[in-house]
Amino acid sequence: MSLQNILENKFKRLFSFKWNSKTFLIGFFLISFFIFDLSKAESNNSNPKDKNDIPIDYLKSKEELQDYIIDTGDVLSIDFQLEMFNGNYEVNPEGEILLPEIYETYVRGLTLSELSKLLNKKYFEFIRYPNITVRIATFKPLTVSIKGEVRNPGLYKFPSYTSSFFLESQIDADSNVNQLKKPTAKSKIESSNQSSDNSFNIKRTSENITTISDVILKAGGITSLTDLSRIEIIRDVPLGKGGGKKRAFINLNSFLNELDDSNDLRIFDGDSIFLPKLSQSSTNQIPKSVLSGISPKFITVDIFGRVENPGNIKLPLEATLSDVIDLTGPIKPLSGKIVLIRYEADGTVVKKTISYYAKAKRGSKRNPFVKEGDLITVKNSMLGKTTGVLKEITAPFVGIYSTKELIESF
Repeated sequence: MSLQNILENKFKRLFSFKWNSKTFLIGFFLISFFIFDLSKAESNNSNPKDKNDIPIDYLKSKEELQDYIIDTGDVLSIDFQLEMFNGNYEVNPEGEILLPEIYETYVRGLTLSELSKLLNKKYFEFIRYPNITVRIATFKPLTVSIKGEVRNPGLYKFPSYTSSFFLESQIDADSNVNQLKKPTAKSKIESSNQSSDNSFNIKRTSENITTISDVILKAGGITSLTDLSRIEIIRDVPLGKGGGKKRAFINLNSFLNELDDSNDLRIFDGDSIFLPKLSQSSTNQIPKSVLSGISPKFITVDIFGRVENPGNIKLPLEATLSDVIDLTGPIKPLSGKIVLIRYEADGTVVKKTISYYAKAKRGSKRNPFVKEGDLITVKNSMLGKTTGVLKEITAPFVGIYSTKELIESF
């Protein structure tokens, strides 16, 4: 019999004493203390466990693509557990794939798990105990909307790409292709960061996926007024989970300040991104955004008119009109005001006449910041226009006089 059992028996015998007995009270306290201490020791000895042990649940699948919505352009790798049926099937513009035995099958709007379940039911009459699995061989191109405080808000497209598992098995797959069209997309690694509820798993797992920073960069980068602490992402919910939209708010300041990409959320087709505006500008955001890759290092503008070297010119981000003039050579004599034409964030075209002054403050009305795609022209002054008119008028007479002098010289 163990020591703990002996002490427990002694504890029971104490109940035979009267409740007001001092012996009972003292014994109760001492035995309770020893029983607790022994129980703890035995528990530690019988079930030793390192605090740093990783739970076995870690090995379970994270089902990273559980909310991925199948649509046109996706190439599905379907394993029927039957060699003659296995293959890669592209979703056509009608949202269908051409499958053996059942032919045209509408799959648009389904998730991978939903399609697997439906196929297992559908093929029950053709395959005994079907265990069909579906994976993405090639991801469809992405179309993403970005609005708010970015330099060039709008709708942006990203190319399709092939998942890593498909690249590894492509040689074997080519011998048994049951697809409408072979995937020719660029290679990127298959991964995802979605969760099953209305929130997002925002951990970035690969450099080869399209993330929120990629979209911001393609939209021209951030401004000094961009609030990166509350970026709104809106995403479609699969039909099998009720449809509609779900929303998440992402803080990307750690990416900007510490190059920590753990919050750099993977973006999927149809996502909508909104970047709010700060109440006060933060001038140190721009250099940090260039270093972190959220904003481009250079922009390009076109300049015409009375400059030494007109044409397309490459400039650093946040360049001003004076930088443009410095790089294109001096303005020619008898030049007038400068006209700047650009697209605004709402899609409208604006035309600004600038009384340029080279020594004006950067970003001021007389020396404004330039943006990607700006068209700039240096006009003639009134005196320059008058000189040009006189030249046009007198040019024929000068030609006639020169011809007369030439004839008389013979």
